[in-house]
Amino acid sequence: MRVKRCGECGFSWVLAQVLRFNDNGTITQFFNRNFRVVLIEGDFLTELFQRIEEELGLPILHIVFEAQRNASIQTINDNLWGPLASARWTTFGKKFTVNMFCRLAVWTGQSYAKTVVYKPGWLGEAIVRNPFNRELMAAVIVGAFEALERKPYSHQWYRLGEDDVISIRPEPSRPEIAQRLTFETPPPKPGNRTYPRCPRCGVPQLLKLEWHPDQGIIMDTRRDVRMVFLDAYTPAVVFRELEAELGEDIYPIIIESQREFSLHHLRQEFLGGGEVGEEVDRDTFYIAVLDTLALRGQGNPVDYDTSDGVLKVVIENPFQEHLLAGHLSAMYELGEGRKAEASWRKVDPSTLEFTVTPT
Repeated sequence: MRVKRCGECGFSWVLAQVLRFNDNGTITQFFNRNFRVVLIEGDFLTELFQRIEEELGLPILHIVFEAQRNASIQTINDNLWGPLASARWTTFGKKFTVNMFCRLAVWTGQSYAKTVVYKPGWLGEAIVRNPFNRELMAAVIVGAFEALERKPYSHQWYRLGEDDVISIRPEPSRPEIAQRLTFETPPPKPGNRTYPRCPRCGVPQLLKLEWHPDQGIIMDTRRDVRMVFLDAYTPAVVFRELEAELGEDIYPIIIESQREFSLHHLRQEFLGGGEVGEEVDRDTFYIAVLDTLALRGQGNPVDYDTSDGVLKVVIENPFQEHLLAGHLSAMYELGEGRKAEASWRKVDPSTLEFTVTPT
């Protein structure tokens, strides 16, 4: 499979048309400016959910699956509107759309996908290679088919030679939990960030990404790390359901899991594996980390202040407060050389003020 690239910067041309890299710390879909996408490390959600399961001693993948399925359904529904909605009503339209699903998986770096068989209404099978997460990828696929066919589907995996194949068929109904895992988005606030942009496709030039279409992966060429474009909602919906089942004690586990993940990645990305002060001073490090949050659609840091060993950061349009708390705690720990904890208050529906203090 080929990926058409911008002749100036090499970014996926189709993705550059489908996504909008806004000046307010968000990445949104072209057809729905309220539906958010984030650019994250490919192993982020896998590691996060594994750590939560280990700490809890309980499986959570069924919750994760249903949350991602709902997000996938909404993503496809947002894009099948107007004339495109006719794809749901003809065999040709459905087959064309399924082919586009496979291409979308490659464009976003979620996996390589190739249709094996598709019989509208009762069977779909596809080869899936290098999924960013096996079950989340299954949820993306199942949700996409449910949006297209307007009926529930179930899935199973089997081997075909050297490949994994996902097979999906209609099922009578969706699990009861799926009805709870819906989400709403607060209105985004405007911003005034500016990025050097590609003069041809308009994508921020700081995104140094390279597509490997035959593998279905995107690599950050600066640090040789796999990246993936995903909806911004799955973690928040999963955490909400975990709180309902297990109580607020789940949140310290989430924050700590994110802190540990961010410690490693921030050190590698911004400090070359070293420490603050060796080649990069503290404030330069902080600014680079906060700017990157906005670049990847995770929120817009509009103010930060350090005084008396306390760090305060105001973030508009935040991705998810507990994940940001863990990320900022890791940033502080690397910047100050001591462990920290983060608290926050809601300034308005789209703004959080974080306070990070040493422990």
